[in-house]
Amino acid sequence: MSQTSKSMCLDLLLMIFYVCTIGAIVGSISGLVPGIHVNTLAALILVFNDTLESLISIIVPDDYVPMMLACMVVSAAVVHSATDFIPSLFFGVPDAENTLNIMPGQEMLLEGHGMVAIRCAAIGSLVGAFASIILSIPMYYLLSNGLGDYLDSLTIGVLISVLALMIYREREGRRILGLALICGSGALGCVTMSMDLPFVNVFGMEPESMFPMLSGLFGIPALLISSPSGHIPPQEDDEILPIGPIPGLKGTVTGSIMGWYPGVTSSCGASVASSVFGEEDKRGYVSIISSIGTSATMFTFIALAVSGKERSGTMTVVNGILDGAPIRPFDDTFVAILITMAISSILAYLIMIRAGKIICKVIEHVDVSKMNAAVLTLMIVLTILFTGYWGLVLLLACTLLGLVPVVFDANRMHLTGCLIVPVLLFKLGLM
Repeated sequence: MSQTSKSMCLDLLLMIFYVCTIGAIVGSISGLVPGIHVNTLAALILVFNDTLESLISIIVPDDYVPMMLACMVVSAAVVHSATDFIPSLFFGVPDAENTLNIMPGQEMLLEGHGMVAIRCAAIGSLVGAFASIILSIPMYYLLSNGLGDYLDSLTIGVLISVLALMIYREREGRRILGLALICGSGALGCVTMSMDLPFVNVFGMEPESMFPMLSGLFGIPALLISSPSGHIPPQEDDEILPIGPIPGLKGTVTGSIMGWYPGVTSSCGASVASSVFGEEDKRGYVSIISSIGTSATMFTFIALAVSGKERSGTMTVVNGILDGAPIRPFDDTFVAILITMAISSILAYLIMIRAGKIICKVIEHVDVSKMNAAVLTLMIVLTILFTGYWGLVLLLACTLLGLVPVVFDANRMHLTGCLIVPVLLFKLGLM
């Protein structure tokens, strides 16, 4: 390699590092704010696209601006998908006795092992990112040579199987309720995604109707059932490596497949992984679900490169920035995205550990009930900003449905029907 080529490679690496740092800052802020979905982050990035282009053009040549902006978006998405575990851990924690509505990470938090849960999630995300990078080239060629078409042909069957698995894993006596929750949340998802509701966004962008739907189904009910004691016990941090790489690798395998199918969330993927690989303990579950989320981000990019289809809000933004240009292995954009995944996953790990330590020290001195009230207020304000007052109507309807599994002791995972059912109906030609 000539001296000029080495210099160009070094310059490219420096540019990627700069934009990864910017993306990591954006992604960590959005990830640590409760209720912000990664698609909401993608929509906000799209609105401020011109401003971000101007910012990036200061540090990179004009020819590289679109590619570097795409790298920044991917970096933000990777860091967001990792760090949003932290608000899901600390906000809306129910009583320890309310076992059916408490997530494994929150159970660890109530046991004083919240920092251990964060480390498990950070390790799972890091393992998922690097395993996905290693698999990216083989997966590209497999998907390009028939596997992609084969997986597409299985879409309807896979989505139905995921829904059936959720019902099967529900307790006996609650399965009819689980089916009703899937149908009810699916109906809300169809209304949200397909009907021209009179939403208004104060930022002048496309109304983010997913925000009130997801906040109502999952966020606000968790806040309303949170522990009335108002305090979280002191958190221990006596294990640097509380879990090995195996759960993260299981999550990567699951995420590599689930990332191909829109609508299948990380929690659904974790349920599938438990059925295939066997049940995990609390630490393993936390690590798997984080690995699936990060892996899915990588494999939705591979899906975009293979088929040109956008299977997530993040990839919709990336494809728009690149103006639909084809992406091939070993071209500049493909390599830059892989490097971005590596750098941003390391940054996400460091941010999670640092933020977790700070929050674990502060949280025991905070009145959690007041903090949850502040988060609830924030969600309502953001709903008005993103969707107007009609968004509050959707938020209320989704919150009422989201409280049903809490009241009747059913699994809240059934509410992911809000995403799976519309995709299934679309594939069936009914939407």
